[in-house]
Amino acid sequence: MDNENKEKLPAKEHDSTFKLLFENPKDVYLLVSKIINYSWANEIRESSIEIKKTNYITKEFSQVEADVVAKARLKDRDVYFYILIENQSTVAKDMPERLLRYMISIWAEEIRNGVEKLPAIIPIVVYNGLDRRWEVPTDIIGAFDIFKNDIFKYKVVDIAQVDIKSYLEKEDVLTPIIFYLEQVRNDSNELIRRLQEIDQSLKKLSFNNIERFLLWSQHVIRPRLGEKQKEEYDKIVERVKQKGVELMGEFVSNVARLLDETKTKEFLAGVQQGIQQGIQQGIQQGIQQGIQQGIQQERIETAKRMIQLGISYDVISKATNLSIEEIEKIAQEKIN
Repeated sequence: MDNENKEKLPAKEHDSTFKLLFENPKDVYLLVSKIINYSWANEIRESSIEIKKTNYITKEFSQVEADVVAKARLKDRDVYFYILIENQSTVAKDMPERLLRYMISIWAEEIRNGVEKLPAIIPIVVYNGLDRRWEVPTDIIGAFDIFKNDIFKYKVVDIAQVDIKSYLEKEDVLTPIIFYLEQVRNDSNELIRRLQEIDQSLKKLSFNNIERFLLWSQHVIRPRLGEKQKEEYDKIVERVKQKGVELMGEFVSNVARLLDETKTKEFLAGVQQGIQQGIQQGIQQGIQQGIQQGIQQERIETAKRMIQLGISYDVISKATNLSIEEIEKIAQEKIN
């Protein structure tokens, strides 16, 4: 029988054969430590390798059927090996995206199970095509072209460090305004100053952005106000919601005033509290001082009586807790 007429093993049965091969932990260990020879594979405990379930159900994908998923322990963390069996004659050009999709499914399962530290997932394609060599790029992120250097890195926008002031003049853009105020939200004096500074920027906001700004203000500015000031603030906000941007100037001036009133009230309350604490401390100190003076005077009177009885100074010192020098001085004064 020539090659063209040879009976071929059905693809699915062939897949299953390879899948069975890698359902043995020893074969997985040989694959990763010897055949592929990962530099860190010698740190894997062979006995820790276990074969995991082979399908994941997610909202994003109706069902993701994996081939072999093996879990191993590497030092102080888990590592997964996702082994995908490819025995088709046509090389799958969408392989990077497929692998990433499967990897995401495994991570999603780990997250649902409450994992604290995401495991590393090592994707492996076992390709047994004989008619052509594997020619799809093996860099998963490379499939994303110009975005490849940014997908597995996250950028940090640290509001406190952003130089945002130059963007405040952009018309009807809320982010620079919020960032600029957020930078000083814990400093009432600077918050008042910046509110007044961005008055013109606030007047350029659309009604939609005004509503969003007021929502931010509700959570950041309002809690800083006193109870009386909060009542007035709520009335101002209602007027702004009714008339829109034409009242933003009034909003800024009034909110700045309310913040200042609250700050002044808190300062005076602090001063008053300090005075009261000072008075209480003075009273306590006076009482304590009076008690100590009374105790000292009683010791002196006791010493005088003991001196008169001719008791030795050593005994008097032990009885009254006065020093010999103090007792001698009392005796001298008594003689004089």
